[in-house]
Amino acid sequence: MNKILINIIIILVISSCVKNQTADELYSNAEIARNEKNIKDALSNLDLLLKKYPDHSLAAKTQYLIGDIYMNDLRDFNNAISAYSSVVDRFSGTDQEAQAQFMIGYIYANILGDKLKAEENYKNFLTKYPDHELAPSVKFELDYLGKDINEIDVLKHITS
Repeated sequence: MNKILINIIIILVISSCVKNQTADELYSNAEIARNEKNIKDALSNLDLLLKKYPDHSLAAKTQYLIGDIYMNDLRDFNNAISAYSSVVDRFSGTDQEAQAQFMIGYIYANILGDKLKAEENYKNFLTKYPDHELAPSVKFELDYLGKDINEIDVLKHITS
């Protein structure tokens, strides 16, 4: 009976620690899990952070990181676009908003090959953020949208 009581107390202590994690702890735990290639736990921590702390200063960064994980770790481009779109829709005015808008266009242009959606998203970027540091990259992408790397003079040296 004592062992059962001790186990119950341990479970209660552990569950209360998990429930009371701060946004910073959840974000840090997500980064650690991602670095350890434990993507499921990383996403779980990030989702929990957004649920518990939707207005926290880390929320936009968290939503952007979800997009980054879907894009780079899981290679799930539709969910990456969805996550990045959430940044644009929910976190207007944050540093991550412009980066997310760029990534949406980038995925459509360079991974999914959807020139129309890429162009739409890149033009939207230039309308919203004409002076952003990524604007020259967006203009470059638009200038060469749909062209093979061998058709772009400034990039020919890469394939030689």
